Amino acid sequence: MALVSKITVMTLLIALIVLSIPVLIGVYVYQDAKRRGMNAVLWTLVAVIAPALVGFIIYLLVRNGYSDLECPRCGAPVMEQYVVCPQCGAKLRPACPSCSRPIEPDWRVCPRCAAPLDGVRNDAAPPLRRQDKTLQRILIAIIVVPVALIVLMILGSATFSSVTSYTGSASLQELTFDEYDQEQPSDTVSMAVKRWLRSVQGDRDQACALRYDLPGEYEYKNKFYFLIFIPSAGHQTNSSFGFDSNLFGPVFKMNLEDTGDSGSLFCVEVNSEKPPKPEITVGGRRIPCSVREVEYNPTTFPIYPDYSQTEQDDVLYLPERITVQKTERTGEGSSKFVGEVKVTDEDLIYKIMAAIDGGQRLDWGDPIYEGMDHGGGFQINIEYKVREEFTSHDDMARLWLFQQDGSWYLQDERIRHGDNIRLMDKDFHTLVEELFE
Repeated sequence: MALVSKITVMTLLIALIVLSIPVLIGVYVYQDAKRRGMNAVLWTLVAVIAPALVGFIIYLLVRNGYSDLECPRCGAPVMEQYVVCPQCGAKLRPACPSCSRPIEPDWRVCPRCAAPLDGVRNDAAPPLRRQDKTLQRILIAIIVVPVALIVLMILGSATFSSVTSYTGSASLQELTFDEYDQEQPSDTVSMAVKRWLRSVQGDRDQACALRYDLPGEYEYKNKFYFLIFIPSAGHQTNSSFGFDSNLFGPVFKMNLEDTGDSGSLFCVEVNSEKPPKPEITVGGRRIPCSVREVEYNPTTFPIYPDYSQTEQDDVLYLPERITVQKTERTGEGSSKFVGEVKVTDEDLIYKIMAAIDGGQRLDWGDPIYEGMDHGGGFQINIEYKVREEFTSHDDMARLWLFQQDGSWYLQDERIRHGDNIRLMDKDFHTLVEELFE
């Protein structure tokens, strides 16, 4: 609906601008032609209907044969050859005393009757030529409108691009200060957040946020973590939250009640192509949000490391359980489970995870992607958080260890791209096999 409304508004703006030029031209030609004594209706139709301003150009050329002078006394339209105004009798040009024909002020002899003009008084008030400011505005509009159309088309394209490209998702968690301290696994991060809170809690007119950027393997896989302090918005009971985008990029919107409670923090995790902007409304009033980028994850959302590159003592998050299921081939393309082992020992879990992450990633062009057979191998379920009531959930990943052409491969579901197969060494297969002894 947002996309349809933005395109509709942009289309209406372009249509109004396109129609404004012929309307302006039509009104101008009708009034100008009527004042000059021309056929106003006919020339208006010619100027408006003829394509590419051809009719308007023809009118500007033809109208030069029609006077646009007016009497300086009464304003009535007059011709250049008039000696007096036909309406009020005001003298417009000096005349020959002999033949009454109009003469020029510097003539000494009348060219028509040869009468001498010395001593003839020049008490005439010449007719006035009306200043045509409307034509100037129309010509400016003819130049400006195409430029405006180009700008609107660019903006329209950017709007469409922002709506279609800036896709993503967001998660929100509200924690009291005490809950945050309990769930934050890093004491260093907890102390840094406390120092930050002391520096921002005095400002009651805006929200403040810490943002940590976690680049993904691909552009659309980036993650952004926000820890937000919003005065008078703690302990929410009726709020709305969601991911959106506008002309300037992705945003996440928080519509909160004004509870008068300032004792909460909001953890936000966003999957997006580009860093989103917070748009926060409290009690129906939009409040600004200042964002500071930091080099650590300030939220309590877990970021799982590359375990092969992280010492066990430095790991903040380990899976709670790894379940390994052994399969046996029952025929071509079919197999059955013949055994299951649940691993909860942290040392063994770390050892398995480090071995998995240390497997060699195979590019999409590797022949293994042309056909895989998981039969006779192992299914490895990594449960970052155990949820016994579900056979599959968001905090769980399935991996398949299988043998093909004499080598062991692991299909890693955590990598949600094409190149998600790892080449594993025999030691890893031995480690998994020994779990069933």
